Amino acid sequence: MTSPLSLSLRCLGPPSLLIDGKEPPPDVLWRKHFAIVAYLALSPETSRSRNHLTGLVWGGKPDDKARRSLNEAIHRLRATLGAERIQSRGDSIYLSPEGLEVDALEFARLCDTGQLRALELLRGDFLEGFHVDDAPEFDSWMEAERARIRDAATRLLVAKGEEQLAVNRNIEARALARRALTSSPYSETALSLGMRSAALDGDAGAALALFHDFADRLQQDLGERPTATIEALATRLRSGTWRRQHPRQADGDVPLVGRRDQHARLFSSLEGLSRSGEGARCLAIVGEAGSGRTRLLAAAGERLALQGVRVANAAILETDHDAPWSTLRALMRGGLLQAPGITATDHIGLRVLASLVPELGDKLEPLDVKDVAQVSAALASLLRAVADEQPLGLLIDDAQWADGTTLAALRAVWAELKDVSLALVFTVEAEVDRSSELQALLADVGRSTPGAHIRLDPLVENDVAALTEALAPWCTDAHDRDRLARRVAHESGGNPFLAVTLLRDLGRAAAGGDGSDWPPAGGTYDSTLPIRIPAVVRSAIAGRVARLDPDSVAVLRAASVATEIMDSRLVADVSGLPLERVDAALDRLETERFVVFEGGRYAFNGRLLPKVIESECTQPGGRRRIRDRYITVLATREDLDAQFLRARLLALERRGDAVNALMTVAERALKLGAKRTAHSALRTAERLAGAGHSQLEALRQQAAGP
Repeated sequence: MTSPLSLSLRCLGPPSLLIDGKEPPPDVLWRKHFAIVAYLALSPETSRSRNHLTGLVWGGKPDDKARRSLNEAIHRLRATLGAERIQSRGDSIYLSPEGLEVDALEFARLCDTGQLRALELLRGDFLEGFHVDDAPEFDSWMEAERARIRDAATRLLVAKGEEQLAVNRNIEARALARRALTSSPYSETALSLGMRSAALDGDAGAALALFHDFADRLQQDLGERPTATIEALATRLRSGTWRRQHPRQADGDVPLVGRRDQHARLFSSLEGLSRSGEGARCLAIVGEAGSGRTRLLAAAGERLALQGVRVANAAILETDHDAPWSTLRALMRGGLLQAPGITATDHIGLRVLASLVPELGDKLEPLDVKDVAQVSAALASLLRAVADEQPLGLLIDDAQWADGTTLAALRAVWAELKDVSLALVFTVEAEVDRSSELQALLADVGRSTPGAHIRLDPLVENDVAALTEALAPWCTDAHDRDRLARRVAHESGGNPFLAVTLLRDLGRAAAGGDGSDWPPAGGTYDSTLPIRIPAVVRSAIAGRVARLDPDSVAVLRAASVATEIMDSRLVADVSGLPLERVDAALDRLETERFVVFEGGRYAFNGRLLPKVIESECTQPGGRRRIRDRYITVLATREDLDAQFLRARLLALERRGDAVNALMTVAERALKLGAKRTAHSALRTAERLAGAGHSQLEALRQQAAGP
């Protein structure tokens, strides 16, 4: 049998048909003839029974007349298309697929493979403007196909929009959402994408406008209201409570650029948490200091809160690592205590937790805690009760400082609650000592516990270029902006914190009339920085400190020599300021984002700040005087942290009693089970004393024991 003539059928938009690339004779385009060809082309195995076709196209005629009409139609089609194209097989009519092209079939194939090229085939509605008289069954089929194709287009647009949203391409996601709503004006999935992408793009007003337009259209056209899910999303947008969920979030207006794959893995993993049955997952964000871990964690918290997830935050400080259950208390205070479902926790479990969390102890009689397993069971009961009421996300920043007992409990809980809508997202600084409990938790992620490790590598030049475009509005020329971006990438080494700090400092210089044309052409890499100190982050922070009032500067200088935590009474004793003035200065420093207030205490807003302030904002003689005051004041304090700080300051000053003070701290820490403190004290002592110190060696062996 010879091959049939090629047949090209267009169904998406005004219908047309080509035979070997040419217009067909008029009888092929007769409505009922064209209807038969189109219907067969889109039928399973391109075949239908004669009775099916007569009922579809001639349903209003008696059977014998309908059969004669079908036979006449097939005869005419065969005469034009060829017997190879239209065949009779028993009581069925078969359309050969050889050399057959149908845009609707190609559209379906492209949609199935997630290719936006499918939308290029949509020239209008399915068989737009086409109608067959006295064929209600065919009209019903056309309407069903139109709805199916619109739904497929909408699903494709929303899916691609969600992909764009997962890599922070919010503008592209908004555009795809608009197209989806044009295709399906009543699609709540398209509306949700549009609202969320607008909100994450910083335009909550536009997100709410989308909602109101949708609600009005739904009411006027269908007499219905949006679902409770969409209403809840609108409520969250109105309240603004989904924004800045993390207490350490700084520079929230800095765009998340680059790291497309890492962001997609993180946000895609979190996207389904609000859907029931998705199960628990655990995600670890790992990066160097200044790599943007806290910023990314805050973005994850915003997305979770935006989709209706209860979020609890804990920002951990280095001094917390030896305080058992300190991270658990931080999570409870960071959102769990306010969760509506907490009352459904097992009563015994609440009493166990009340022994560790003072806020619960005020309401319940505490039950003595015997071991981690007991707390793990209580915590599992609480988290299940909360997540049954509302999906739950726990966010921990700087988990390398989290206490081992909480980490061990969380690991046990996540192994048990695999079927619960829970997410644990935590950041870990790379290249720092990690407790055995943290190592075990990290080892579980992606193995026994569903989740992923998100490694934040330095930004590449293209990423820094995107950051420069967003943060350097004074640089309007494209070539100048390219030079600026390359120099910023060179100076910062791809570190987001350093890049942002440099750009903002340059912005201030440009606003003052200096630096707007930096770097000059021909001097991209070797021109002198238009700021006073070549070390980028140091110059930026020193400049910020210089604009503060004297009391605030004195507080920062005194606090920077000690630790990232600010004990106001200790700072007052060392700085010589009255306590009331220290407290007032801390309030101002919080406004200026030098410090944050969390867990009932002040702390530096990041670990880089105290290092830079100590080195750049205090002269060597001043640093020594401050250290001497600390050493004197701390001599009267008995707590381990105070004594360890005093010993470290003695070591910095190379005092003769430094080694003995460090060994005393190590001995006391070992007795208290604070092994991290003991190891740190011993390492410092060994650097001072050198090898061969017998007492140090004995303590080292004791610390290395079980």
